[in-house]
Order: sequence, then structure tokens, then C-alpha cells
Amino acid sequence: MASTPQKKRGPLRKLRDAPARFIGRTPWLRRRYARRMLKTIEKHKKKNRPMPESLARLDRQLRRVPAPKRQQVVEQMMEMSSTSDELATNRALRRASSRQERQKGQRGGGLRPGTLPGQPRQRPRG
Repeated sequence: MASTPQKKRGPLRKLRDAPARFIGRTPWLRRRYARRMLKTIEKHKKKNRPMPESLARLDRQLRRVPAPKRQQVVEQMMEMSSTSDELATNRALRRASSRQERQKGQRGGGLRPGTLPGQPRQRPRG
């Protein structure tokens, strides 16, 4: 009798996730929220302010996307997250995405441990 126990979502978690699901499922709210997020990222960059980790991660992902398509990509991400099933949130996928975040590119664009997200790295003098 080896059954796999399934996690049940508690009522508080459902309440906490409800606004995000509602925004992700409502097209005009999703567009507005995506525009606000992109404007916030641009303001942080323009004023050289440190970004929260979630916005810094989104900014790193959006660097590869052309500027006119960024809002569409953010909207698609929000829509997918609001309709995600249990298979999409399994441990292997989460670990793979975190490994992908850690990898550095050819030009050394990754983050060093201990640096704040959204701040430029200091180059060694020499």
C-alpha cells in the first residue's frame, strides 16, 4: 500500500493566491499590471536604484526579448502562471530553472554571490 500523498492547499494559501489568479485571468488587468511592472523596472534602472529580487530576475529574463515584445511576454507569463497545473510546479522544474538563473553568460553577465540585485558590479582595479 504505497500511495503518494498529495499536498492539499490550505484556505489561507488559496486566499493569498486569489488576487494573482484573478489578475492573470482578466485580460485588461493583466495588460495594465504588465505595463506597470515594465515601467517600474525602467524607473529603477533610470534612477540607479536597487530592484527587488523578483523584478531583477524578470529584468534578466526580459533582456533577451526585443523591447516592443516585452509586454506581451510578461502577459503570457502571467497568464500561464494563473492556469498552471500541479505538474508545472514540481521540484525538478523549479530546480532546473534555478540552475539556469545561476549560470553566467559568455560575457560574464552573471551575478556574484553577495551582490545586491539591480546594482552594477564593481570591476577589480588593477
